[in-house]
Amino acid sequence: MDIQKTAREIGLFETAINLAKVSNSADVIQKVGTSMPLPNEDIGIRVKQVAKWLCDFNKNKYMFLTPEIALFEEMSKLADTHMEIIIATPCDLEQETKERLKNNLPRGITVTVLEEPYFPQSFFPKNGMLVICGYLGGNRALVLPDTYRMVEHYSGFLGKKVFVPYKELDTASRYDDWMEINHQRLSVKWRNVS
Repeated sequence: MDIQKTAREIGLFETAINLAKVSNSADVIQKVGTSMPLPNEDIGIRVKQVAKWLCDFNKNKYMFLTPEIALFEEMSKLADTHMEIIIATPCDLEQETKERLKNNLPRGITVTVLEEPYFPQSFFPKNGMLVICGYLGGNRALVLPDTYRMVEHYSGFLGKKVFVPYKELDTASRYDDWMEINHQRLSVKWRNVS
């Protein structure tokens, strides 16, 4: 089970929702344990909170550096106005994976799949924001290597760059292959206030 590959294909939040259903299994804990932090059982509530928080920025365009299908579905339920979700996919993502992603996108909102290194049209600080997903280890924002590379690539965007963790750890734990983003690259970090 390559859980990071799964997260790369369907997003960290959707992967976390699926893991939460089987997180009591010793086999799952053993296989996933070094790859990523296991989600809390209330991950579904977190998805709703994060989706609302993102929608409250009132942007027309949200560019995600991971295909966060679970967040897109929740955001589509909350969108009062025309909203476009842009998914930047890594340039080396397999064509079959891109096709599966396109076939699993939620209905009701406009979702565009854009291949790195291209930049979306009409995407400006006033109408758009960049959404980076990962986990917090202590106060460290950690992301997968593809996401890290894309954060660097799209660093020229002058608008809001928000970091959204699917999991917050109290300790500065780092899992295999995860990379820390410099805090200067982020405008806002989501914190669970409940």
